[in-house]
Amino acid sequence: MEGPSLVGLSGQMALRQQLDVVANNIANATTTAYRGDRTLFQSHVNRLAVPGREVAFVQDRATYVDTRPGAIAATGNPLDIALDGEAFLAVERPGNAGRGYTRDGRLRVSPDNTLVDTAGRPVLDQGGAQLLMPERFSSVEIRADGSILATVDGRIEQIGRLGLFRAGDARGLRKGGDGLIEIPQADVAAVEPEARDIRVVQGALESSSVQPIAEIANLTALQRAYESVQRIVADDDSRLRKMIEALGRPN
Repeated sequence: MEGPSLVGLSGQMALRQQLDVVANNIANATTTAYRGDRTLFQSHVNRLAVPGREVAFVQDRATYVDTRPGAIAATGNPLDIALDGEAFLAVERPGNAGRGYTRDGRLRVSPDNTLVDTAGRPVLDQGGAQLLMPERFSSVEIRADGSILATVDGRIEQIGRLGLFRAGDARGLRKGGDGLIEIPQADVAAVEPEARDIRVVQGALESSSVQPIAEIANLTALQRAYESVQRIVADDDSRLRKMIEALGRPN
């Protein structure tokens, strides 16, 4: 295959991947605590055996999670929390499938009094245990360090502390198919209660970090770039076809 076609096809593959990522970001522009994805590509130049000729192409290296946080907005719901700082809640996946991590702080109390996330998965404390709310509690306070206090019959009871965890290397973050963040176990560190750079904000939620206007602009630019590359590939294909026809024509 000639250089222009190879370059064009590799470019189209890279652009298609970028289009998929940007479209997914736009679809999650209003998803609570959603963090956008970004693509990483690497350019290669391979020299051919023919003197003075080389082929350039693009290789998709990775899709990674953009760690920029979203804005924190008040909701007034005492079971809504936002994490101010780089940390995650831990939740237990169903069927003993291990734990996952999230910044979506839309918490609620299940019928069996377990504190769960919006998908019904138990929220874990720092030791990996589920958090149980008392019967007939009238109010709940979630402090900046994640400590949970509930008022029962006029008395304040200490329930436990939300497990807050951080990743040692943000480049290791991956998104699971269930909407949770995957962090390599060896790279997970618990946030201590006295940590100054992490705090829990009660009665608030983190918005999506996706900026819709910027993503739509990216989508438009990518679509135009894809169409331009398509024309390059089509022109090169036409050139090859004409050359073959000319060379195959009898004298």
